[in-house]
Amino acid sequence: MALSLGRSPARAARWLLLAVVAGVALFGCATGAPFERNDDLMADLTAREAAAAGEAVIGSQVLWAGRILQVEHLEETTRLEVVGYPLDRAQRPRTAASPEGRFLVDYPGFLESADYRPGRLITVRGAVDALRTGRVGEQALTYPVVATEDVHLWPPATATRSQPQVRFGVGVMFSR
Repeated sequence: MALSLGRSPARAARWLLLAVVAGVALFGCATGAPFERNDDLMADLTAREAAAAGEAVIGSQVLWAGRILQVEHLEETTRLEVVGYPLDRAQRPRTAASPEGRFLVDYPGFLESADYRPGRLITVRGAVDALRTGRVGEQALTYPVVATEDVHLWPPATATRSQPQVRFGVGVMFSR
């Protein structure tokens, strides 16, 4: 049996390199980010920093992500309590990183608590509308409140995946 790699090993290597470059280009463009970033976003502001800054952050546009801790249905809104994490390239929360503070999300209308339940990952984009005080056990806490209709709920499978699952392979053909 002879190993066939096209006309020459150099040509096969060029085709393999071309395939790898095309694959990297496709994966690089397909981040799957749910929201566009623009100039009015305060990209580096964390929930903890917003709480410490006080009233100066009211009206600031933010893009935050995290894990839902609690869901509360109010008369005209659904309020989510979220522990914030840094964003990855796809705007998912990087839960392996250190938390960046807690924040509240006020969504106008009803979000189904069977879907938006504690433990699920979300990304939100909106304006810091207010600061509210609350407690976690005996600890007093200031929560920035994001008023938004832009809530992206990540599928449950992404909550367990911490690294992209990419595999490359090389095929070999035997012919007579």
